[in-house]
Amino acid sequence: MLNFIKIVLSFFLAQNKTPTISKFLYDNKEGVVDEVIAPDRRGRVYSNGIWWTARCAKNITLAPGEEVQIIGLENITVWVEPIASK
Repeated sequence: MLNFIKIVLSFFLAQNKTPTISKFLYDNKEGVVDEVIAPDRRGRVYSNGIWWTARCAKNITLAPGEEVQIIGLENITVWVEPIASK
């Protein structure tokens, strides 16, 4: 009975877990911004034939059409950085 109470309480108590950013497993690690990505806000990126929710790893705004490098994956959100000018 005590274990049951602990399990139920674990759903209601705050979790102190920090998000884990995993390696992005696709071969193509580049994408194109489709929806503005502002600092501390989500936007959208198109990569590998999939629309991804995206956040920028730097404190900058990315505009639609900009090419980005995908550096990681957190749940279903990709973390991106702008590609340096060629």
